[in-house]
Amino acid sequence: MSEVSKAKKTALDLPPMNVVKEAQKLIAIPSVTGKEGRIGEYLHDRFRELGCDTRLIEAAPGRYNVTAFWPGQEMEPGLLFHGHLDTIPVYNMEKPFEPFIRDGHIWGRGSVDQKGGIAAVLSAFRELIAGGKPLRYGVGFVGVIDEESEHRGSMMLESMNIKAKQAIVTEPTGLKVGLGCKGSIPFTVTVKGRASHGCRPWLGVNAVEYGMKIAAELLAEELPVFKPKGLDQVQASLNLGLMNGGVAYNRVPDECELCFDRRLVPGEDQNEIIQQIREMVGRYKQIEGLEISVDIARPDWNWQPIKERGLKPAITNRGEPIVAAVISAHRQVTGQEPLLYFTDGYNEMDFLINDLGIPTVQYGPGDSSLCHTDLEKLDIEQLTGCASVYLRAALDICGGTDGN
Repeated sequence: MSEVSKAKKTALDLPPMNVVKEAQKLIAIPSVTGKEGRIGEYLHDRFRELGCDTRLIEAAPGRYNVTAFWPGQEMEPGLLFHGHLDTIPVYNMEKPFEPFIRDGHIWGRGSVDQKGGIAAVLSAFRELIAGGKPLRYGVGFVGVIDEESEHRGSMMLESMNIKAKQAIVTEPTGLKVGLGCKGSIPFTVTVKGRASHGCRPWLGVNAVEYGMKIAAELLAEELPVFKPKGLDQVQASLNLGLMNGGVAYNRVPDECELCFDRRLVPGEDQNEIIQQIREMVGRYKQIEGLEISVDIARPDWNWQPIKERGLKPAITNRGEPIVAAVISAHRQVTGQEPLLYFTDGYNEMDFLINDLGIPTVQYGPGDSSLCHTDLEKLDIEQLTGCASVYLRAALDICGGTDGN
């Protein structure tokens, strides 16, 4: 029996099938990155049906961020829910846009990453509005495009004048409470040498050979450790994911490309790290015939603003009201204490914390290990439990009289 099913049911527990139907409708709308237009329009209309003030903002041609707001007595929103509208491609998934239920799970592309979280928000809004309780502060939702690629949606939040006292990123956590995330620097080291016949390697400059030396030096570097208060320590990391070079076994290769994924912990800065790497590889430039460059690069990144900004690490203080509100709501819904953690991965709490200054936690339904797989399926009890947690947290933060 799951944590959610053990908990005592109250008036604030949402009807299970309502949130399941919301999730199925969202999954049935294809929204692979670059094609989020239809789901943005759907959510705009769906939140408007509930009575919310809604907006569609074109973040890229035919692709929309969507906002929804339910007002309180004060102008400033108390709580903002953030979710991304895009999914990864279908790949080999069975019936990706025909959601079906099997073994207590909803199957379909985007079920975990992360339409389940958005469905939970819709259900929480519906019950909040139907309850008719006056709020001191309003509740908002922003759905963004392009999270799986260049982050164009969340890059717009500042210019959209998004404000809130506290926020929840609805990415899947398995109902754990995420207080922080690592940043990410995708970078490429390009080594250019001089070709020659393999029988006379001394006439050439072997780009692969020097690429291997550079990789070994970078991977041997000791990386910083971050020790967040009350959580396990987190270490920065570096992964060499791709290494391409050479065209034939008997030819000295004149070019080699190495693609790295550097994960940052709080306190680290993208520009400083790239500069340090450039200084390190610069020592090889004294070798005649050798050229080396280091660039921010990812196969799907062609947009200069995200290369310049980067993906930053982020953390919310344990003492922020949103942390207490989600812990309390989780405890009431599940009967258990939630696990607090700092994720090794990246999510867009970065933009809310670093650009907008909004204390933010990550909390959502679903097993994150199923993200980006052909076995993506969402635990229904987690989905229904999450919707109830969202409702309680909103009432707590925004001043509802029935929250506890």
